[in-house]
Amino acid sequence: MGFLNRLNRSLKDTLSFKIALVVCCILLIIIREPDLLVSPRLWAEEGFIFYSFALHHSIWDIFTTAHVGYLTLFNSIVSLIQAKAFSIENAATVSTYMGFLVQLIPVYIITFTNNKFWDSALKKVISAFIVIIVMAPELWVNTTNSHFIFGLITFLIMLVSATELSTFNKYFFRLLLLIGGLTGPASIFFTPTFLLKAYKEKSKEKIIQAGIITLCAFIQACVILYAIFFNNKYNRLTVHNLKITRYHFIIDNFSLLPHSAHLNYQLFSVDLTTLFGLLTGCLYIFLLVKYRGKDSYLIPLLSVIVVAIFSTLGSLDMAGGARYAYVPTCVLLIIITSQIFELPFTKINYVVLPILLICLTTNAIWYRPLIHEWMYKPSAPKWKNEVAKWRADTTYLPKTHPDVSDSDGWPVKL
Repeated sequence: MGFLNRLNRSLKDTLSFKIALVVCCILLIIIREPDLLVSPRLWAEEGFIFYSFALHHSIWDIFTTAHVGYLTLFNSIVSLIQAKAFSIENAATVSTYMGFLVQLIPVYIITFTNNKFWDSALKKVISAFIVIIVMAPELWVNTTNSHFIFGLITFLIMLVSATELSTFNKYFFRLLLLIGGLTGPASIFFTPTFLLKAYKEKSKEKIIQAGIITLCAFIQACVILYAIFFNNKYNRLTVHNLKITRYHFIIDNFSLLPHSAHLNYQLFSVDLTTLFGLLTGCLYIFLLVKYRGKDSYLIPLLSVIVVAIFSTLGSLDMAGGARYAYVPTCVLLIIITSQIFELPFTKINYVVLPILLICLTTNAIWYRPLIHEWMYKPSAPKWKNEVAKWRADTTYLPKTHPDVSDSDGWPVKL
């Protein structure tokens, strides 16, 4: 503990440090799978639904059609740019690099703002690495799943005090909240705690921010409820297996470990991931009780359980998955990181440090291998090659990623 605090005091949060941290994060993203940026691909619904639809419909249709049971504003913006401003050959490049930029936004917020959870250089380093290293491969440099990253962006904006914001960041964050809130449910799940934060801080900017996310939540709720009652093709709020729902509630929201069959070792008749989730859940309850009167901790901790409940209930078939784990995992690890630097030291500090080290180490070890389990395969179709086949035969439907047996290559109608 003493070493970490000495290191924390020795690192200086200067402009040079901030630039170096962002550059390191960019390199870290590239390292995971360079070929995704060298040979961009369309990912699943990115091409199969959004891009294909944008090619054959008006701008009005692009922005008013709820393809997946809720509004997807960011996907509409990207598909519009792809379809109306770029050639078919470059469609994958547009969405890949737009997804890349979205991944950098949490890094930007952590690096260039301050909050008690990232108010020093070392905390910024750890927090920035967390939001990259624990990211599930299916979120990686694509726009299909960007709404989960926007969920984390909403959380980070919620925590940053209005007094910390420059004029640029005020308007930039408002725009991010608007886009995130109208892109998917992950952002609007923070509406209750965002309102609580605005009430506690009582600043004009936080009220404006809370107003934006509340408006987005109302709009999305109307669309989601309409889809559930009249066109529930994604089986929202439909339980197919309660045991699976309960299992994923634990491992998605509290295990903090990567989702991989390689980690399903049995210990006391419980797989390792579930056991770790139960232990972390106990730590979560302890922190919730400990900080019940301290808003700086209570609001983020309440956010975890609110997001956990709504994301599990709203997942496909209520069966969860790695992508639903991203936001709660980041939030909990950021809270745990800050706990390590709390003074005076208590016995709990010697519990949270091993948890942080185990989680970060495990995620780092599986950082690259996980993406090759099924999310990306070098043998999968290259978009420009697929377009060349279509140019030669316009009846051919170009295939995209992921290359799995039951997807038929996610064909794109051009």
